[in-house]
Amino acid sequence: MYDTVNMYLSREQVPDISYLKEIPQYLTSVSNEGVSCFGEYINGYLGTLKVSISERRVKISDSSLCKYYLGDNFKSLARGDTKRAIEKICDELHLPFSKAPITRLDIAHNMMMKYPEKNYYQYLGEAQYYKRLEQSNGLYYNTQKRQLVFYGKEYEQRTKHKPIPDLYKKRSVLRYELRFKSRLKEQFKRSEITAALLYDQDFYSYLLKRWEKEYFAIQKITNKMTSLVPNGSTKNFIENLALLSLLDIGQPKVLATVKEWQSTGKVTKKQASDIRSKVKKLSMQPISDKGNFLIDELDKKIVQVARCG
Repeated sequence: MYDTVNMYLSREQVPDISYLKEIPQYLTSVSNEGVSCFGEYINGYLGTLKVSISERRVKISDSSLCKYYLGDNFKSLARGDTKRAIEKICDELHLPFSKAPITRLDIAHNMMMKYPEKNYYQYLGEAQYYKRLEQSNGLYYNTQKRQLVFYGKEYEQRTKHKPIPDLYKKRSVLRYELRFKSRLKEQFKRSEITAALLYDQDFYSYLLKRWEKEYFAIQKITNKMTSLVPNGSTKNFIENLALLSLLDIGQPKVLATVKEWQSTGKVTKKQASDIRSKVKKLSMQPISDKGNFLIDELDKKIVQVARCG
């Protein structure tokens, strides 16, 4: 479930070595970048992880922990793999990164859907405290501290010309991410958030529930059109649209309007009788109350992922 994790070790946590002298030897694609507020700094890569080094800290940022350990982020980085991934970083950098404070944390999962990903976005409505924003390949919900993101993972990889595992090729893969972007201690109401906490059973279970809860807090848009059963008949389609309008307005109001038309001479007695008969006949037609099958499918996927972890 974990994806991007930003974390750092400060000089106070490891006071007995020189970061700038010791750590670059463990990285690839090392470049001398210059000077920042943290002094001289160097960038490089530990596998796919971006590492920035100054004499005051070693920072891992803007990189997928899942991709680093499992090879791609189509897979799901669960609690056990997270522990082994952090241990691998500790071994390769020769630093106690299990103690590293976390400054950003993304929880994500890919779900194979029956229909194209974009079909689902229109039924995901507003969410309290979030600003909803639709993009060409995704749907974003933004606050200053958090972000919810839905997008097509297979489509993203294909447009970026990146490899796609065979299992996901030409499939509708909807990815849902919950991103904690800042003030993690405040959001989780904890005195510290460290890398070791990521594989704590209670904390991991809490994050799964939070991932699920944030999704279900989004208003789901009902659409009575989903109750229509397509059969190719234009006449049937028009009658079903008329029935949906009748249900919205209410049969008593429609019949009262027809009576008013008759009393004011806008329609004849026979015309009013014919309209009333048609309204009553329409009202007797059954209509599905199953709700939105697209949202039903997505709801079930979210619950299943949260339960299985």
